[in-house]
Amino acid sequence: MPSQEREFLKSEGDEWFKRNIHKFTENSPEISVLCNWLMPFRKEVQTILEIGSGGGNKLSQMCWQLNSKGYGIEPSGLAVDYANKNYGDKCVFEVGTADSLPTQLEKFDLIHFGFCLYLVSRDKITDCLKKADLLLKPGRFLSIIDFDPQQPHANEYVHFKGLKSFKDNYYKMFCDLGNYTLVNKYSFSEGNHYFSVDSSVRTSLTLLFKEKWYNYYKDLNKMMVSSLKK
Repeated sequence: MPSQEREFLKSEGDEWFKRNIHKFTENSPEISVLCNWLMPFRKEVQTILEIGSGGGNKLSQMCWQLNSKGYGIEPSGLAVDYANKNYGDKCVFEVGTADSLPTQLEKFDLIHFGFCLYLVSRDKITDCLKKADLLLKPGRFLSIIDFDPQQPHANEYVHFKGLKSFKDNYYKMFCDLGNYTLVNKYSFSEGNHYFSVDSSVRTSLTLLFKEKWYNYYKDLNKMMVSSLKK
């Protein structure tokens, strides 16, 4: 089986960009919903990381609505060039994948997964979540747009033979880390902005809050363990 990440960096990311280039001048209704949810915390959301930033329009929309600065990671070189050219005023875009986030980045106030987790290799998904968690400040937010299946499952990625689409409830994976709380969930479907009775096309936007107390208790536990060893 070909590596999902390698194939997207090599060619499929650019092919995806070509198929969807007509969408990159549009505002997104889902991003508007997300920004409305975050509006009471607008002053705290100063920096945004979007993983799977595509042509840059959605990150630009978030930065405009929340008055923030943005950093985008995207496997398509064509998409990154387009995004920097058209949306580079408050945002910076670089080539990369969800599993290889630069650890030297500053920590962010909002991390957004832009419909990309379903394409992450299963042997890399855990590292992907942990790296994102390390880049998010405690007391800040994480959002995800992805498929919303009844049951986790995989099927063939229709645009490239040998690649898979892994449909799962990714927000639950973050909640299982122990330091995330689900704030809001908006269910819709591809092509329609409302819930679908057809579970095969369901998509969702979820917003999570990274709890502050988790780090406090983790540090306290380390101190207690250290004192017991003395």
